[in-house]
Amino acid sequence: MFPKSQPDLMGYHPDQVDALLTRIKIQFEAAGRSLITSSIVSVARFDLVAGGYQILAVDNTLARLGDSLEAREIAERMLRFGKSPVLTELNHLLSEIAQFLAKGPNERFSGQKNGYSKSQVAELLNAIRVNRGKLVSPIPLEVRTWPLGSARSGVSRAEVNAFCELVASAGHRQIALG
Repeated sequence: MFPKSQPDLMGYHPDQVDALLTRIKIQFEAAGRSLITSSIVSVARFDLVAGGYQILAVDNTLARLGDSLEAREIAERMLRFGKSPVLTELNHLLSEIAQFLAKGPNERFSGQKNGYSKSQVAELLNAIRVNRGKLVSPIPLEVRTWPLGSARSGVSRAEVNAFCELVASAGHRQIALG
């Protein structure tokens, strides 16, 4: 399904990736089932094996699938409970994002060896702001797949990924609310 890495390069374990994709496929075919959620997709991790699936190809596909699942979950929640709970969630997320962006650049993320590039993370953060109760940012999928590079003395991948998920989730709620 995905291109494989060179035999001497590490990639994601194909059986693990295929198992997750099978669950996602079933979820899309039977919307009423609760086999998998966007949250599960966003935190999925796989073992690395020589000659496995190319990491970037899998990560980009999972970002797209997780994005679609999240938009669908929000739409279903709005149908069942109305807009009010989604608006409450959005306001909470916007408050968290605004507080985070108000921090100084050196207070936002921890340092990490072989982390994300500080300059590329800063570029993404410069594209995100909360203005008069509205999120101004790239679309959720773009936030999730923004090229963040790597650096020997970079910033925490886990922390940046969590922030990107926060922004993408707020973006989906804002889009759903119109």
